Amino acid sequence: MFQNILIIGHSNIGDACYNAVVAAPLHEQFPQARISILTSSRTQNIFQGYTGISRILLFDTYAKDKGLFGSLRLIRALRKEKFDLAVVLNSTLLYKFLGIPRVWSVREYLGRRPCEVKKHIADIYLEFLKAKGVSSNQARFHFNFSEQEKSFAGDFLKERSVGPEDILIGILPVAAWSLKSWPIERWNELAKILRSRYSAKLIALGKSGDDSFGREVLKNMSSDIIGAIDKTSLKQAMAILKRCNLFIAPDSSLLHLASCMGVEAIGLYGATSPEYIYPYFHRESMIVSKSALGCMPCYPGSRIAVCKKEFQPGECMDGISVEDVLAAVEAKLHRGSL
Repeated sequence: MFQNILIIGHSNIGDACYNAVVAAPLHEQFPQARISILTSSRTQNIFQGYTGISRILLFDTYAKDKGLFGSLRLIRALRKEKFDLAVVLNSTLLYKFLGIPRVWSVREYLGRRPCEVKKHIADIYLEFLKAKGVSSNQARFHFNFSEQEKSFAGDFLKERSVGPEDILIGILPVAAWSLKSWPIERWNELAKILRSRYSAKLIALGKSGDDSFGREVLKNMSSDIIGAIDKTSLKQAMAILKRCNLFIAPDSSLLHLASCMGVEAIGLYGATSPEYIYPYFHRESMIVSKSALGCMPCYPGSRIAVCKKEFQPGECMDGISVEDVLAAVEAKLHRGSL
């Protein structure tokens, strides 16, 4: 029926990760269609080589598409593509100016913002597609890697003496929003115990950010942890993640990507709600803070003023102990998950 489909996705990595869940059902329902996704420059790597997506289009609000003239330029370019279906996953009104004859909007389908539904966004997307006649029995993700990305990951680990038989555990000490981060002292203690008890090797992934918190983490990170922070692209980090036996992280893009790539994952939750923002395939592996603060959960721009600890871990994350995380890791080891 449709020949030229545009998915209008999100600009953040975590949101874009779950945008990908619609690609396979659409491709299977309309195998003859060319499927494009509109996303940002920082998330485009996720979709490179992704099964079901033919083309990646960029909406860069901080560069070439900035301001009114940038938006008008993008609208003109998109109108020339003659899309016959827009699948709108975010709350933008951009699609109203593109002249696309058929529009499927998640926001219009729900009648409210997805975050108000209190359900995992991947399930919302699949229910939304089903309502439009596109069925899928379960969420499926198909992230692919180039030979260069695979080689990078292999060489990076080999140079740091990580062999194929080693237990490799990825961690994320620096969340994009520092209040979600676990204190570096606890990461260091966990690394020491896991190395001593199981000969496990820990590798820190992600970006340090341009703030005092990230710099302090790098300064104080133990030599027991292999440092890959700021040393990879997103797709290279994902290729390393694919090799990991386990990934431990606060609510973050890499946590959700790891879960969707089939990597065993443990999520550390304090600042954000575990109710529906959980790693999709590892809901049972979340560790929720034992702190009972009146400001939990909180989000940037809303109740952040309560904590007043910008650029350092939130007090809520103190409610997750090293013993809590160690017990979760050991449970997976004893079950043979790793």
